[in-house]
Amino acid sequence: MKFSYKLIIVSLSLIISSCASNIDRTKETTLAQYSEKEIRGKLTPHVTTRRDVLIAFGVPAHPADYNSADKWYYHSEKLDRRIYFLIPFINDRKQNLVLNFSDKGVLTDYSYTDK
Repeated sequence: MKFSYKLIIVSLSLIISSCASNIDRTKETTLAQYSEKEIRGKLTPHVTTRRDVLIAFGVPAHPADYNSADKWYYHSEKLDRRIYFLIPFINDRKQNLVLNFSDKGVLTDYSYTDK
């Protein structure tokens, strides 16, 4: 009888400890709130202005003086690693958005990657 209780306690301890997660959202920005389809819907070359981009995505990560720059960079990164019953699940997400503007402040083209 004592042996079966110990076996149950050890088994439950192993099951509980086999589930763990590590989620790091410290480098996640407003870009992470949007899917690729939503981002493409918000950006229309030769129509979207710098002001529209600032309202949608906030201040770019680079350059610091974005008002006079023709190229803006947005980056978002989320690390999501979990273990369920000793099976690892990696669901990391890295997004990069590069926007090119004309001298008049209108979007000329952009590139988006989601890894």
